[in-house]
Amino acid sequence: MPGINILAIYGGQGYNEQLSMLRKGTHIIIGTPGRVMDHIRRETLNLENLKTLILDEADEMLRMGFAEDVEWILQQVPQQRQIGLFSATMPPAIKNIAETYLNDPQRIT
Repeated sequence: MPGINILAIYGGQGYNEQLSMLRKGTHIIIGTPGRVMDHIRRETLNLENLKTLILDEADEMLRMGFAEDVEWILQQVPQQRQIGLFSATMPPAIKNIAETYLNDPQRIT
């Protein structure tokens, strides 16, 4: 889409390209938990204007050991935001995240 800047941030990719795009201003960021955390800690990713956060494959992220990382990221986002959590299954850890971080979550099966 013209005028929409999209950036993928993930490990194994150099920081220079990511930093350049982040400085230009990015509308949509797709990232792995570790690299997103890294940029937040380095203060190269500012979430103060975040409007929407999507967690896709949430059950897989937790299965792979990213539960603490995902929760840490969720703790960094502004109070006024929308979160979409998508998961093929609804294990207790996903239910806990939904109850803790989502406002009036709706379950669609």
